[in-house]
Amino acid sequence: MSEISYRDASAADAEALAAFAEATFTDTFGHLYPPEDLAAFVEAKYRAPAIGEEIADPATRYVLALRDGAIVGYCKMGDVDMDVDATAALELHRLYVDTSTKGTGVAKTLMDDALAWARSKGAKVMFLSVWENNARAGILQTLRLRACERAQVYGGPRRRS
Repeated sequence: MSEISYRDASAADAEALAAFAEATFTDTFGHLYPPEDLAAFVEAKYRAPAIGEEIADPATRYVLALRDGAIVGYCKMGDVDMDVDATAALELHRLYVDTSTKGTGVAKTLMDDALAWARSKGAKVMFLSVWENNARAGILQTLRLRACERAQVYGGPRRRS
């Protein structure tokens, strides 16, 4: 298997990143949402123009994990977008890896990079919103991250009742 490389995303990555982000989001959570809600959410959040705007925003950072030039993981971080006390804080908005890289250290490398970046920006806290039933969020236990509060956070389309 080829080596994984890491780098910040650029405008030229918007199309490929949008496709990867949509695929990983829908693979992880798509079964939870009515198709019309999922489609509207994906259209708003996971299309190349939206991703391109975020890449261009200096307050947002995307880091890509690549194998042979193809995206196999990414994380998005930036200003806090939750209703919490965000004094001296940043947020890890997304961290997804391809099934082929799970268990290989890609998620940990992306998380370590995100935490180092937050520290370099003077953040004392990094928030991460995780759905409590996301069985795939095992990286959190691996890194011994501490739950600081539970909050109702709207992070996607409406879920089925």
